[in-house]
Amino acid sequence: MKTNTGSFSFFSPRNIVTLATIIAVFVPPSSRALTILSAPSFTPSKIAPLAGVLSVTTDTPSQVSVSVYDGIDTWRRDFYDYSTNHTETLLGFKADRFNEITVTVRDQYRNTFTTGQPLYFLTEPLPTNMPTFTLITNNPGLMEPGYTIFRVSNQTTGAAYVTIVDRSGQIVWYGEASGVGGTVGPFPTTSDVLQLTNGNLFFPETDTLGLEEMDMLGNPVKIWPSLPGYNVDSHEDLITDHGTILYLNYTTQVVPNFPSSATDPDAPTENADVTCGRPVEISFTNAALLNSWSLIGMLDPTRINYLCFAIPLYGIDAEHANAIVDDPADDSLIVSMRNQDAVVKFTRSGQLKWILGPTNNWGPEWQPYLLTPVGEPFQWNYAQHAPILTPQGTILLYDDGNCRAEPFDPPLPDQDNYSRAAEFSIDETNMQVSQVWQYTGTNEDRLYTDALGNAAWLPITGNVLITFGFVSYENGMHPDPIATNATIVRIKEVTHQADPTVVFDLQLSDPANTNTNSTGFYVYRSHRIPDLYSHLPVPVANLTVQAESGQPLLEFTADPVRTYVIQSSPDLANWSQIGIASPDDTNGDFSFQQPGSNTLSAHFYRVLTQ
Repeated sequence: MKTNTGSFSFFSPRNIVTLATIIAVFVPPSSRALTILSAPSFTPSKIAPLAGVLSVTTDTPSQVSVSVYDGIDTWRRDFYDYSTNHTETLLGFKADRFNEITVTVRDQYRNTFTTGQPLYFLTEPLPTNMPTFTLITNNPGLMEPGYTIFRVSNQTTGAAYVTIVDRSGQIVWYGEASGVGGTVGPFPTTSDVLQLTNGNLFFPETDTLGLEEMDMLGNPVKIWPSLPGYNVDSHEDLITDHGTILYLNYTTQVVPNFPSSATDPDAPTENADVTCGRPVEISFTNAALLNSWSLIGMLDPTRINYLCFAIPLYGIDAEHANAIVDDPADDSLIVSMRNQDAVVKFTRSGQLKWILGPTNNWGPEWQPYLLTPVGEPFQWNYAQHAPILTPQGTILLYDDGNCRAEPFDPPLPDQDNYSRAAEFSIDETNMQVSQVWQYTGTNEDRLYTDALGNAAWLPITGNVLITFGFVSYENGMHPDPIATNATIVRIKEVTHQADPTVVFDLQLSDPANTNTNSTGFYVYRSHRIPDLYSHLPVPVANLTVQAESGQPLLEFTADPVRTYVIQSSPDLANWSQIGIASPDDTNGDFSFQQPGSNTLSAHFYRVLTQ
């Protein structure tokens, strides 16, 4: 709970602002007309084509509301900052539409003025090298509220776009991350993108570029440069709840007696250059190096899976760390290692705690850390991505499923394989693991991705958002009948039930493709965000108090997403909660009247935001 605004003396003759506390004067409502001093203007963003900036000036402090009609739909956005000079970022336009923007301003007494002439904004069509977005399933009543954000890449042209879609799968925001031929676009050329609590976007950039924060207009806000010797790899960009950033760094190391083949058990060993993953922790404030951990120092340096020799990184890619989880419950880290078919947990001192994954081919030194599966059904994770901790303390991950075997057992052919979201419960005391939930789609929609993907827990509904980010087979068939090497993307939201229901299914593809050399599209991860805008608690700036039927009536305008608790005090020292302000409408108007209050004595009031 945060104190946002205001202490009120019911009879105070002053209007004093100190930090977030406002001592407000008791005054009757004003009948003075509110006036817009100059015609509002709208400036489209040159970097984010479906965004722009609205500017408007009023003669007295006011708030702004905007109504947009795009020829098909009408949507509204209320802004709760209180000023005479407004510069508001407008988000949520759709491509190839003619938009009429109507502006309304409102003062602290709820007097309003609406512009007679709307503003006009014609959005351009989507770029031709973006995929076609096809909504397969949509059940809004069962879906998690909000929008879905991801970066989609056109492998054929090299173009990539940071993209946000609404619950119907329509694009409401995008920005170019690279252009045709892989040229660098305005937004970082990276694999993942997150939304910060302040509404800005956060990117891990590859190599020496580090990490970057940008606003929704494409303006750089902050850069965390890579530290010498600790370049940022774009697989992970985890902001912890204790003021740090965790990311992955890759180094190389010569490993003696390393296997030379994942298919021939009699192949000779060799001295090999091996890629080594290293989780790195830096300060969110100043990017100072705080910690780093060597994964190869904890694990068997000569253990391999079928993927180790497939795509060399800086050497033989025997680990391919691709995700980090911060576990505050016991101050540990959890790391996904795709080319070990393993998720491992270790303490901040570097002590291994457990290994989640197939138990084949681990040496005696690591046997005590292997988890024993219990219960049915159960299927190990293979080449997994993006483990996360759920509110129940379980591990939810995206299981690509490559080969579904360890060397030197027979691998499962890709056309017979499947990818899934899987959830595991780990008993650290008894070193056991059980599978508590999964979604495979194998009964009606078997998808296989040999790379990428994530599964995200959705906090309001408990649903799971699953990114099948690199689909090479649908029910055993190539998804593009023209180009057998082309991949598509399926982003699904499913219920967290024993028999999950698909409530959202969005396909990204090129159904009109005629190029046999097309390689299609991919998405690394997708995330559900609550809104295009931030909903951080901010001070309420237009609190008023007046007498109504002999009782003090508090009124203010604020973000309706939050709850506003009213407290009272006779002396500004001892406060007691007297109720919760009720919304008067859907526009953010709130009021509270204290029953039985004695208007002959001074009272102070304040509003706390939950």
